[in-house]
Amino acid sequence: MSRATDTVRVVEYWTDRDTHVIIPVQRCEEVDRMSDAQLISQFGDPEHGTVARIVH
Repeated sequence: MSRATDTVRVVEYWTDRDTHVIIPVQRCEEVDRMSDAQLISQFGDPEHGTVARIVH
């Protein structure tokens, strides 16, 4: 599960290119309902590479 504060949810993952990606997302009901994979799909940058491992 991602980490969160009262205002921000942070998702971390590693790509197949050994890039460590950190995505901070402003929290709201919609974001809180989303899985880490959904957040990465919506807010991640495909140029970083394919998701290899989500940091839990």
